[in-house]
Amino acid sequence: MAQYAQRSSVAFHTQLFFKSKGVVSEEGFVLFARKNAVVVLIPKYGLEGTVFFDSKDLKLNVTFDEEGPTLCVEGIALNMFDRVCVRVSLDSSNLQHQRIRMHLVRPEIPGYNPAESTPWGSPSPRPKKPRQH
Repeated sequence: MAQYAQRSSVAFHTQLFFKSKGVVSEEGFVLFARKNAVVVLIPKYGLEGTVFFDSKDLKLNVTFDEEGPTLCVEGIALNMFDRVCVRVSLDSSNLQHQRIRMHLVRPEIPGYNPAESTPWGSPSPRPKKPRQH
């Protein structure tokens, strides 16, 4: 139980830090390549996160090579220990389960632009329910 409390505390304080910091772009390194994502380490913060390349909005050509391991996204190869730049922000669209989100900034991938995606820092407005009398 102490380990669960420690992980929750670290996650909570990380979220508080990035809530006050806002959206930041930082340099990091690719640690792992997965079938649809890469795991990135940001040494400045000691933060590890996942950059996903599949969603219902994005239609990207993603190829995974297990032997490398290498992930090719739209012809751009991402290998282990490659230097990348990621945008780190707090996804507060669900207040009960806030998360740290990462989007790849550099290398630039055609069709994958984090600036055009949903601004994670602001919650989506809820539709108002009509009053019933």
